[in-house]
Amino acid sequence: MKKMLIAVSAVFCLLLGSSVFAELKIGVVNVNKIFLDSPQIATAKSDFKKKFESREKALSDAQKDFQKTIEAFSKNSPTMKEDAQKAEQKKIMDQQKKLQEMQAKFQNDANAAQEEALKDFSKKMEIAVAKVAKEKGFDLVVAKASLAYVKDGLEITDDIVKQMKK
Repeated sequence: MKKMLIAVSAVFCLLLGSSVFAELKIGVVNVNKIFLDSPQIATAKSDFKKKFESREKALSDAQKDFQKTIEAFSKNSPTMKEDAQKAEQKKIMDQQKKLQEMQAKFQNDANAAQEEALKDFSKKMEIAVAKVAKEKGFDLVVAKASLAYVKDGLEITDDIVKQMKK
């Protein structure tokens, strides 16, 4: 009797569940395409380049100077006195430490700027997805990357890109 009650309950739940899903309207979004076609990302890349281009050049120049210093030391060290050699090694170690600090600060600042830009982009994309979903009557919007098959007419990526361009 108990088994029969459980079986009937399970069948009832499945039937009820399938009717709920039959009413659910699902939209699909290609997030990568939105990312590539978004004007906000193009603007963020441009801003990033303007903000970090001079620091990137300074870092590159510092790396070249460091490499030249090492090459000069390698060339001249056999003929140098021991005191001069030690002084030059200390200079190289100090230069290396400064270069590493410069690289770390640049990387941290660049990561923070990228994170902030992506945060703003994500917020704008969420707003655009919600607006398009509401306009088209979708109950659920999922990322295309996680799906093996999508029926024609469910994809709303182009509508979201248009919304983000407004």
